[in-house]
Amino acid sequence: MIVSPRVIKAAVGVVILSAAFGIGWVQGSAKCEARHSQALINQIEAGQMLEDARRAVVRQRDDLVRQLEELAHADPVVVERCLGPDRVRRLNAIR
Repeated sequence: MIVSPRVIKAAVGVVILSAAFGIGWVQGSAKCEARHSQALINQIEAGQMLEDARRAVVRQRDDLVRQLEELAHADPVVVERCLGPDRVRRLNAIR
């Protein structure tokens, strides 16, 4: 069976186009995956920055609470059943 040169050229063309499509597909999917991976890394880094900021705020809040408690307990006890005058003034200042 003799195959004409036109058929051979057409078959070679189809093989070349298929190979080019396959190579393009693989390269495109790799670039897409890299782009999505970088976007995910950026989101993780942004989340870590927000978490660090949240922890800093919590630390500041805890320090302020501790300082206020120390100030509240620093007042001498005048009468066991009553608050000291400085505590009353501080409570009134909060209002």
